[in-house]
Amino acid sequence: MRILNYRNPGRLWRVYGRSVLRYGSPKKFLNAIRTELAYRRRADYVRSMPYVLFLEPLYYCNLDCPLCDRQIFPDARHGADAGKLSMELYDGLLEEAGDYLFQCQIYGQGEPLLDWARTRQIIEKSHRRRIFTLMSTNCTLVKPRIAEEVVASGLDHVVCAVDGLTQETYERYRTGGSVDDALLGMRRFVDEKRRQRSRIEIEWQFLVHRYNVHEMGLARSIADDLGIFIRFAPLRGMEFHTHLQDYWLPEDGTTFQDGKLDIGQINSRYPCYFLWRSLVLNSNGKMARCLIYQNVAEYASLEEMSVREIYNHPSVRRARQLFRKGPVPEGDFPSPCNNCSFYGREHGGPNMDKHSSLHRPPPPTSLGTFVPSDALSYRRKPKTQETVGV
Repeated sequence: MRILNYRNPGRLWRVYGRSVLRYGSPKKFLNAIRTELAYRRRADYVRSMPYVLFLEPLYYCNLDCPLCDRQIFPDARHGADAGKLSMELYDGLLEEAGDYLFQCQIYGQGEPLLDWARTRQIIEKSHRRRIFTLMSTNCTLVKPRIAEEVVASGLDHVVCAVDGLTQETYERYRTGGSVDDALLGMRRFVDEKRRQRSRIEIEWQFLVHRYNVHEMGLARSIADDLGIFIRFAPLRGMEFHTHLQDYWLPEDGTTFQDGKLDIGQINSRYPCYFLWRSLVLNSNGKMARCLIYQNVAEYASLEEMSVREIYNHPSVRRARQLFRKGPVPEGDFPSPCNNCSFYGREHGGPNMDKHSSLHRPPPPTSLGTFVPSDALSYRRKPKTQETVGV
């Protein structure tokens, strides 16, 4: 087993290395070692604490990306189960777990800049506890004042999710967005970093698919001119669905094919690290067992349980047993962990996509009727005050 089982060398230093060097402490190091030992032993009860937090400030978004869980599972969270994260709830989490956290990664199924005041509070509260902060944004809402405040906020790392250089290629996935707004927003961050002489790291995340793969060379050149790191990443969320793979994946069959899995295949052979290393806190105050299944793997509310109780919740302990070598107690495993195709399980059911595991209708099966953001479970909803978080 590799040291971290982490396959993203571009972020390994920029995020994990910097968080350790800049915000490490003896208490954090000792806790992380104990957590890693539990991960390697595949222990279901962990006496240490998680050291990474994935936090969703709000559930609203101004875009309708077709493979986002907001589009795939439109019934998963709405009304009181959507909303915005309570700052009092976050204060309580920091009081209990803040001394153990190296990182707070601020994103989820919503756009953090739709409520920048709330997101800024999260950054500031995290920094008072000496926690590395990363925020991901689609950059379409970055006005000059927002850019100035984001860079001045103490944020350590900002991810600019911009997946195209023309409106035609960009809106193929970033439905409802403007490529001009997104590129301008990213440039505003760059300009403010230079003006303020800030240490913030700016990362351009470029999700590669069939319709923008030809722009990779030019995007790399633009990133070099801007002096920022560009990370080309595969588009995911289409495992086992050949019609989605045919629609989205590059035609050469070799470039950025991580989103392609055949029945029975798994993405990674090592155990799921979300269950040991991290907490995933949704904007409704509920925890999810992992970031991949954030909308459909919620299991407990932070308003009703402590962090330690949630971290060793019965459903989490049972999910950890999926990766234990040797016999485990009989009984059901939680879905969709039971059928997870992302990590190497020793137990549970067959590898399935999350629709099948949760007994939900599958995505469209015919390209003839398939429009990414306007078909069956991918149906795009009209914009309302609630959905855009106004």
